[in-house]
Amino acid sequence: MLSLSETASPESLWWRLYVTGENATDGSSSRGPACPHCREPLRGNLRQEQVTPQETTEPGPKLAMTLTYCGACGLTLHLAPARMGGPAGYGLMVPEEVAAPPDEQALEGQFQLRCRELIGEIRSLGFNPNVWVAMINRLGAVGAAKKFLADHQMLVATPWLVGRGRPELTLEHEIGEPRWAELFTDDERSEAARRLARAGRTHRRRFWQRGWPRARGAPRRSGF
Repeated sequence: MLSLSETASPESLWWRLYVTGENATDGSSSRGPACPHCREPLRGNLRQEQVTPQETTEPGPKLAMTLTYCGACGLTLHLAPARMGGPAGYGLMVPEEVAAPPDEQALEGQFQLRCRELIGEIRSLGFNPNVWVAMINRLGAVGAAKKFLADHQMLVATPWLVGRGRPELTLEHEIGEPRWAELFTDDERSEAARRLARAGRTHRRRFWQRGWPRARGAPRRSGF
């Protein structure tokens, strides 16, 4: 089982990913490896992407990290400095794309196309919301949105976007758009609005806790 505390070398880690991923045989006597958080099988749910720090004030180059996580719930399984190049199969997985909806003319299909547009814009900003993509391809865009709301699970992309002044690209903001009123209940729309507001409060709180930007020697603000 992979964990954040694992200290094995990258080579041995990648061998484990190789034998426990989609290359594992279907004739196995067990379900195979499962996520320790959601218990979903890692076959077909294992995801990986490269993350680069954004807007850092620290001097020196930004260190890109390779993030391996469960695509079903988003749990981080391994984090290590990104390695460029290497043998075939060692590099980053190609980002999963949002599948076309069964009916692009239906309101549900139009919502999925809109989510695909949002995800493309988010990726252009430097963040890959692959958990969202995987859930859309599994349940459809409307089903994925309803599951996130019902499970009280906020996408990592939401506070990331709010912190960069782009709340209009969040799933929560899109759920609240009048054109999708038939797809979501009033309770679901209210919950989405509460999450978006909470993401904004969290960002402001972290902003002031860091004490940046502020004049040298000025007292830190508290509250929020």
